Amino acid sequence: MKNTPYAYLFCAVALLGLPLVSASAAAAADENASAPVVKKSDASGDGLQAKSETTAPQADNEKQPTAREARHAADLARYDADKDGKLNAQERAAKKADAEKVRAEKKAAREARLAEKAAAAEAKKLARYDRNKDGKLDESELAVARADEAKRLAASEKRKAARNTAKTAADTAPEDGQAPESE
Repeated sequence: MKNTPYAYLFCAVALLGLPLVSASAAAAADENASAPVVKKSDASGDGLQAKSETTAPQADNEKQPTAREARHAADLARYDADKDGKLNAQERAAKKADAEKVRAEKKAAREARLAEKAAAAEAKKLARYDRNKDGKLDESELAVARADEAKRLAASEKRKAARNTAKTAADTAPEDGQAPESE
């Protein structure tokens, strides 16, 4: 094989580029930031975590113990009946009962919202498709409602497929903005 200037140029680029790669790998290792942390705190959107972007997760981490201590102090103030600075079994049971009560109330509220939403949807469907105004949907009215729902579902699937196609095309497009060469 004949040595050409391009071969020397390639070797020089490869040798000069090697320290750059190892330096960036070392910098990434020094960051000790996982991908979700980088993604969450990446304000510039470049996929890298700058020094100024690392302060937000650190501030969150510093706030967590303080918040935990505040919750613990509030629990002691509320449930520590004998004021000994810790919760005994009865006090923990009272705290657990209160937590379960709050959880049950939230669940009931969520179910009520869902029921209200379903009733509103049913009323809207009845107003739209009840042609004979008898307050209920007969078979022919239900058939029209099902056909409309099938049309909406098909249109939704078509839009979804178009978005996926556009995303795939954007992902496979050349990054330099030029059209791919044809053979």
